Amino acid sequence: MDTQEITTLKVKEGSTSNYFEALLNCFGGEVLGNSYSINQGRLKIRMTAYPIIPGFEIATTFAQHKNAVFIERESDNNPDQIYINVIKEGTFTRDYNNQETLAEAGSTKGVFIYNGLFTMNIKHPPNTTLETVNYTLTKEALLKFLPEAEGIYDSLFGNQDPVAYHTKLPLELDVLVEDIFHFKKRDFGKTPLVVARSLELFTLLMKNVKKLVDKDELNGLHVDDYRRLLKIKDQLLSSFEQRIVVEDLASEFGISVSKLKRDFKALFDTSVYQFYTHAKMDEAYRRLQTGNFSVMEVGYDLGYQNLSKFSQMFKKVKGINPKDVLPV
Repeated sequence: MDTQEITTLKVKEGSTSNYFEALLNCFGGEVLGNSYSINQGRLKIRMTAYPIIPGFEIATTFAQHKNAVFIERESDNNPDQIYINVIKEGTFTRDYNNQETLAEAGSTKGVFIYNGLFTMNIKHPPNTTLETVNYTLTKEALLKFLPEAEGIYDSLFGNQDPVAYHTKLPLELDVLVEDIFHFKKRDFGKTPLVVARSLELFTLLMKNVKKLVDKDELNGLHVDDYRRLLKIKDQLLSSFEQRIVVEDLASEFGISVSKLKRDFKALFDTSVYQFYTHAKMDEAYRRLQTGNFSVMEVGYDLGYQNLSKFSQMFKKVKGINPKDVLPV
């Protein structure tokens, strides 16, 4: 993409007012009370904050823009501040610790829960619509508003380390998100209705998070886990001729097999074996396409002693026989 088509927005994690200031500096527009808005042709942004109690704020965002938007989010360095983002509509990428992941409404990354102890870059594609519900709250505010969540907070953020979690919004909560944006269009009573639905969504979302924590099913990665997984990924991509043994990888990187499998799945949405196999077949395709290697050479170079097994796996992954990739 042409870099001239990318708009960069710099913001420090924290109150919604930080976003208002960043948006004003970048796009102009206006702030009236607890709302920011701009409507200039194909650029439309509306962000509204709803203060609940000191330290607890809800915000809704609607955005449409013709250019790609790159958001540089600076750490707030506050271990007691947490953030929850719920995507109603839209797709974008998060770049956290040099690993880019796709966030999309309805996906396993549709809800993002994290503290502000790390920098994060977000890339919004051009000509798209984004709608989100966002919660910003301190530990003190969380325990004052929902004291039953103390165990959840301790499990997720008790170590006060940089950490992030993602999960899918339960289907039964979709209607609450729809209501929030429906009520925003009302002429009378929209603020209490939006706040009521937002608080209901927050409470039920926290209840679901507790269930996931109790079952050890919440997809969360500490910053050290990200770094470790990136090293594991690099090792996999540099050793196509090797036979991968998960137990050996886990031992080499000092973690349990179950943690390696769980963390790898959380970050890459696939198993170690599937990732490695698909990466090998991508490399095989690339080599075959050059015309500099025969099917036999590629198969042997990638660690296959039985060429028929190589051909079978290649066709299973790529949908065609390896010989069909060779230039005529």
